[in-house]
Amino acid sequence: SAPLDDLPALPSLPESALARFLPEVRHQIQEAHGRAQADPQDAQANGRLGMILHAYDQFELAAICYQRAHLLDPGTFRWTYYLGLVQAKLGKHKEAAATLRKALELDPDYLPAQLHLAQSFLGSYQLGESRTLYEQLVKEYPDLPVAHYGLGQVETALGRTAAAVKNYQRACELAPDFGAAHYALALAYRDLKKTARSREHFSMYERNQRVRAPFEDPLFDSIEALKMGAVHHFKAGRALEAAGQIEQAIVEYEQALELKPALAQAHANLISLYTTLSRFEKAEEHYYTAVKTHPNLAEIHYNFGLLLSLQEKYREAIRSFQAAVDINPHYPDAHNNLGHMLELAGKVREAEKHYRLALENNPTHRLAHFNLGRILTKQGRYPQAIHQLVETLRVQDERTPTFMYVLADAYARAGDTQKAIHYAQEAVKRAASLGQRELAATIEKDLQELRSRVQ
Repeated sequence: SAPLDDLPALPSLPESALARFLPEVRHQIQEAHGRAQADPQDAQANGRLGMILHAYDQFELAAICYQRAHLLDPGTFRWTYYLGLVQAKLGKHKEAAATLRKALELDPDYLPAQLHLAQSFLGSYQLGESRTLYEQLVKEYPDLPVAHYGLGQVETALGRTAAAVKNYQRACELAPDFGAAHYALALAYRDLKKTARSREHFSMYERNQRVRAPFEDPLFDSIEALKMGAVHHFKAGRALEAAGQIEQAIVEYEQALELKPALAQAHANLISLYTTLSRFEKAEEHYYTAVKTHPNLAEIHYNFGLLLSLQEKYREAIRSFQAAVDINPHYPDAHNNLGHMLELAGKVREAEKHYRLALENNPTHRLAHFNLGRILTKQGRYPQAIHQLVETLRVQDERTPTFMYVLADAYARAGDTQKAIHYAQEAVKRAASLGQRELAATIEKDLQELRSRVQ
């Protein structure tokens, strides 16, 4: 720290509006504020208060604390770096860029600071500086998805859409779950009039929109670790759920509800997760608790509908999915599942209506294309059916062999044996490569019958 005689004039310690916080968070902030007040020239105490305020998105107040900590201890990288982060959060990108430059003078090798500096250059329209830094990072860290994504953003800002696409594509290759990169790539393809590719990446974005940009920042993790209260546990649960860590996500959501029992989205997510684990009683418990206070949250009814359909309670599932679409008529998954339940109940015309409504609200909804294609095939409307089923092949995954098999059947019924054989052969290959032996054997049997027709 600086000698007392050399101390700069410090901005006053901020006072936080504590009423909005839960009791344990208020205590945490008050305790840190008391320490900084007791020793106002302690950089660590000032910085610690800033970190806690930062953790709860109190960016303006955190900035004051970080300024104080930096002035008291200008040689410590942490306080300067954190100050740059909150300035960027406040939209003060030029100030953030200047601050982050100072931070990198103290620690030139801290990669997250370099990335945030490049982003702050972009935010302040210093596109040349941003591009130079991102190009340097891409060269130095060729496997870093966020560097390619950032360079793509710069190219987009410069109107160089084709160049942006290359960078977004590389980011998606390196991190297939990087939702923001898929979204940016979808927009770029849309601008290039490549509609099919755009729809494909919009679909990938929808699956992964909760996934954070993939890079490590230990200093920022120190701030995240300070969070207490329901929101923190909910966010942690959401991150764990996105990572496929179901049991751990359940623990976090349950802890969020202990602190805030009326947190409806936590109930909705738990209905889904407990259903996934076949713990139906727990899922029902959360449904009936949530619906008392939040009857108009469509996701609660939708997730309960999934639970009921798994239990083969189709009539009750129809009511739940109908409730979801009544609340939110633009809910494609709910329309698709309602359609499936209605189809099982023999109400084919109504089912078709809801499959089409699912596609109106999400033209890339794969299962709605598949379900509609099946219905149209059964009705002998083969050209329309084939059109729908071809759409299911835009994404390649473990379901692709099944979708190809159904498409082959539609072509066979339509009298186009050659195309039926082509798709059946592809389906066999893909099923075998994925270890789906029973499916491959079933398709192979039908394929032999198809081949006999042309001999």
